[in-house]
Amino acid sequence: MSWRSRPSAWGLVLAATLAAPADAAAQGWRETQLGVAGVLSRPAVSLAGAGLAWRDRGRTRVGWVALLGSDENGGLVGRAELAYHFLLDPAKRLGNGVYTGGGVAVAVSEGRARPFLMLVVGVENSPAGRRGTFIEVGVGGGLRAAVGMRWRKQNAPGR
Repeated sequence: MSWRSRPSAWGLVLAATLAAPADAAAQGWRETQLGVAGVLSRPAVSLAGAGLAWRDRGRTRVGWVALLGSDENGGLVGRAELAYHFLLDPAKRLGNGVYTGGGVAVAVSEGRARPFLMLVVGVENSPAGRRGTFIEVGVGGGLRAAVGMRWRKQNAPGR
């Protein structure tokens, strides 16, 4: 009899899977953001949107952003991004913190969806504060730049 056929093994795997995200979320941060972005490509695109992100207690953030805008020809453009960021100084309450990261983006225009790999470098104000601004540059479907505001909430009880 293998471990795959034992109901108790499946129960342990299920319990560990359900318990792990709750523990990680209880000690991390939730972030929401609003911002604008521009992508220098053919055609050039300007966008505005919102996003959500989750940070652990360490130096990592995973988040997604949904953006809507237009290209230089006046066509409607949508873009969704999923990114992983590595924060160099996540505990800084005052001043600026640098981060770098990568991910995937999907741009939709004229009924076509085009996927891209993304690489970014950014600077954010007060990475451990309740809110802060950010500036980001990178590549992914063209040369990309974004600016905006992030609001943060620590996932600990009573905060």
